[in-house]
Amino acid sequence: MKRVLVVQHAWEDPPGTLGEIMQEQGILFDTVKVEEGDALPGLTGYDAFVILGGPQHAADDHVHLYLAQEKDLIRQAVAQDIPLLGVCLGGQLLAHTMGAPLQRDAMIEIGFYEAYLTAEGQHDPLFQGLPATQQVFHWHADTFEVPVGGVLLATGDNASKQAFRLGRRAYGLQYHIELTPDMFDTWIHFHPHRQDAIETLGLERYTKIEQERSVRYPVYREHMGILFKNFLSIGELCS
Repeated sequence: MKRVLVVQHAWEDPPGTLGEIMQEQGILFDTVKVEEGDALPGLTGYDAFVILGGPQHAADDHVHLYLAQEKDLIRQAVAQDIPLLGVCLGGQLLAHTMGAPLQRDAMIEIGFYEAYLTAEGQHDPLFQGLPATQQVFHWHADTFEVPVGGVLLATGDNASKQAFRLGRRAYGLQYHIELTPDMFDTWIHFHPHRQDAIETLGLERYTKIEQERSVRYPVYREHMGILFKNFLSIGELCS
């Protein structure tokens, strides 16, 4: 049976819909909660590697020692063509590990946004069956550049680098794809950085995120579900 290694960096950002989809597909997955002290295993025995988001800065190896360990696993996954999906912080870690610069606290995006596929993105199997404009959800301040040899797959109105591929099966995303309805509630009402977000955006703009939910979340969930199933198919974990 296929097995996926998932790295979780924050209590409020578990695998969410990704875990639900893997369960539906009969795919086993191990979630390593590095912020709680779980030890990172090697990649032996795993068929794919998923790295979730979190408040950490991808360059802060000296602050969070597990980030250096994650980067070792990233190098191994890329070298061995193990399917890898980096989400938000995970995408930043992939980019930084492979030599691309990060912009720290450069572009705060919180809430629903659109991501636009490049010409390369429209032909990439990760986005098969998706429209050229996708509904995405952001909660980040740091942004990444595309590593040398990487392919830019999606852009945005603010942060211009939204998705890239490195090699055949290593993908980095700037946006979140894992939010369940319960996670959405937690993020909007109990996120550890909620007050910072309100101060940055203003209460009216922050409140608008929840007001948009009934219209934008269903499309977001459909689009991101297709994307993740495509990733599993690319990794030959499901048909």
